[in-house]
Amino acid sequence: MDPMPTLAANGLNMPVLGFGTFRLEMETVRSILPEALSLGYRHIDTAQIYGNEAAVGEVVAESGIARDELFVTTKVWVDSFQPEALTASVERSLQHLRLDRVDLLLLHWPVFGSSGMNPTLEALMRTKASGLTRHIGLSNFNIAQTEQAVSFCGEGTLATNQIEYHAYLGQHRLRRVLGRHNLVLTAHTPLARAELVNDPVLWEIGSQYGKTAPQVALRWLIEQDRVAAIPATSNPHHAKANIDLFKFSLSQEDRDRIAALDRGKRFVDPDDLAPPWDD
Repeated sequence: MDPMPTLAANGLNMPVLGFGTFRLEMETVRSILPEALSLGYRHIDTAQIYGNEAAVGEVVAESGIARDELFVTTKVWVDSFQPEALTASVERSLQHLRLDRVDLLLLHWPVFGSSGMNPTLEALMRTKASGLTRHIGLSNFNIAQTEQAVSFCGEGTLATNQIEYHAYLGQHRLRRVLGRHNLVLTAHTPLARAELVNDPVLWEIGSQYGKTAPQVALRWLIEQDRVAAIPATSNPHHAKANIDLFKFSLSQEDRDRIAALDRGKRFVDPDDLAPPWDD
């Protein structure tokens, strides 16, 4: 099995394709994640709010895969953003995951109290300093919030901003900001809640390579500089197809056609969590 390409921005060494576990129940994780690992996935994305960290931990512990071959991400939920609560929540996550550290720890949504984000960022940096995580980063932060976080933490401290990104949502301005600070863009919802599965342009492009529309959509993401993708699925067939991306490349014409599909369409926009978006 060939090793998957990795992204190394700001010291990160993260596989460009991860296995997302959003909306996967515990039993589903117990059944699908071993399949994913057997297919070659080594980057696993979970979160406290998903309620499946313990199942991820069980599978990882039983996999027989060396710890240094796996890249595990989890995210702190907004109810643990107070500095005194954040570290305790991460320690609980590590107990669930059966790990002594994660590879990447993110703040899940930019929801802060009257003291603002800086005390939470300081607590996040302490988790790295104390060895609870190798890397730290953001999730769903807009441009102004990303700039503030980088300014407070210092250049090179944060590894990624995990955001919604796919062919229907170009994120042009935020992508430029992430590039300027050498942050990886980790694309959640990379198939636009399955809407890209039926896109005729993607199917037409895929026909040239013997690939499906979802495979083309994912390949388009990971061919970009400092972009990773974390598709989630409970279907073993889809898990296998999603990782079958590394023996073809898109032409520049194909990439331009896919980029032209951008319609500023967002699928993840919870009223109680989302910041003011830039696009």
